Amino acid sequence: MNHLTIQHLPELPFEIEEAVNQLRVNLGFCGDQIKTVMITSSVPNEGKSFITMQLWRMMAEVGSRVLLIDCDLRKSEMRAKYGISSDEKITGIAHYLAGKVELPDAIYSTNVPNGFLMPLAASVANPSILLENPRFAEMIEVCAGQFDYVLIDTPPLESVADALRIATHADGVVLVVRSGRTSRKLVADAAEKLRRTGAPILGVVLSRAEMDRRGSRYYKRYYYNGYYSKGYGHKPGRPQTAVNTNNQIGR
Repeated sequence: MNHLTIQHLPELPFEIEEAVNQLRVNLGFCGDQIKTVMITSSVPNEGKSFITMQLWRMMAEVGSRVLLIDCDLRKSEMRAKYGISSDEKITGIAHYLAGKVELPDAIYSTNVPNGFLMPLAASVANPSILLENPRFAEMIEVCAGQFDYVLIDTPPLESVADALRIATHADGVVLVVRSGRTSRKLVADAAEKLRRTGAPILGVVLSRAEMDRRGSRYYKRYYYNGYYSKGYGHKPGRPQTAVNTNNQIGR
C-alpha cells in the first residue's frame, strides 16, 4: 500500500481533545450499522475539516481502522493545510472515479497508525460527473467493508450540490455549526436539504464556542488562517475567539 506523511497534525489542548473524544464516543452510541459518516457544514469556514481530521486521528488512536475520504473536490486545502506528502506521485479519489487507477491505488496508509486516507491530488472543476459515476457507490460499499469507519469530508451544503449527492451514500451525517456565526435559518435549510436525501442527521457539532481557556486561543491561532477565504465566493468575517467543539450527537 502507498504511504502518506501528515506533517502538520499537532497535539490538541485538553479541552478540545476531550470534546472530540466525546464526539467519537457518541458516534459509537449510534450503533454498529453507522460506519460511513459524512461531515459537512452549511457554509465555509465553520471548522468541518478540522473536526473531520481530529476525529479521524482520535478514532485511529483508539484502535479503529478508519479511512478519511477527501470529497471536497472543488476547493479542498487539506493537503496544503496539514502538510500531506508522499515520496511518490499522489493519486486519489478523483483518479479512481475517473477510472485512471484502481481503488487500492487511491488509498494510502499514513504515519497515524490505523489511519488511512484517500486524498484529493488536484481540484476538480466540475465534479458532478465523477460523483454520479457508479464507481462512487462501489467505492463507498467496498471501503465500508474494509474499515471500521469511513469519514467523508465534503463541501458546504449552501455552496454547491456535491454534498447532497454524497449524502445519499452515507449511513449518517454530522453537521458542523459555527457558534455565534451560522444563523438558525442556514442550519434549518441545511437540515431540510439533508432530510430530502434520506441520510439521517446523527447530530450537530458546535464549533468555536466561546470559552476563556487556553484551548480557545489555540484554536483561533491554529485554525483561523484564511482557510476557505477564497473558496466558494465566501468572505469570512472577523475571527471569533471561540474554540470549543461541543457536540450533541447521541443526546
